[in-house]
Amino acid sequence: MKAKVNKLTIQIVQADILSLPVNGIVTATDPNLTLSPELAPRVGADVQRERREIGWVDIGSAAITSAGNLPFEKIIHAVGPRWGEGSERGKLANVTLHALQLAENNQLKSIAIPAISTGALGYPLENCAKTMLTQIVDFTFEDLKHLRTIIVCVDTPLAFEIFKAEFDRQLQELKESGDGKVKV
Repeated sequence: MKAKVNKLTIQIVQADILSLPVNGIVTATDPNLTLSPELAPRVGADVQRERREIGWVDIGSAAITSAGNLPFEKIIHAVGPRWGEGSERGKLANVTLHALQLAENNQLKSIAIPAISTGALGYPLENCAKTMLTQIVDFTFEDLKHLRTIIVCVDTPLAFEIFKAEFDRQLQELKESGDGKVKV
């Protein structure tokens, strides 16, 4: 599923985020910027050092490092909320927006972003899709100089169907309101 909203191409895919041809990836993490078991051995010493220098990132925020040994320019470390901790929707909206701003401010042309906080943190897929896609679509109205492609990368057929349905709904809403330029 792919559409152009204003100047930004938004795509929903089911894939391994590490296999996508993008300039940067977003990875879900905790406030200590812990890397996932599949990412940690692959990034190298530079990213590990940068993470230690950053130290701590609040829930609902993000930090950026080099990509080390990975074939990207940058890794954006997004600290999403745990379902049930309070203010989850606001924290997820904030971390999504912060990740997009970091991508734009670091002159990345394309990024891949996962369904933040789903899985181990228990965030419901439907709520995640609505919150993240609302932030992404809203971000297309900013005066963007660099970012041109956002790929929302999910890991299951169910997540793909949920994100696709929500994206379809938001695109239809945009078309009906005439607020933005939409090309599917």
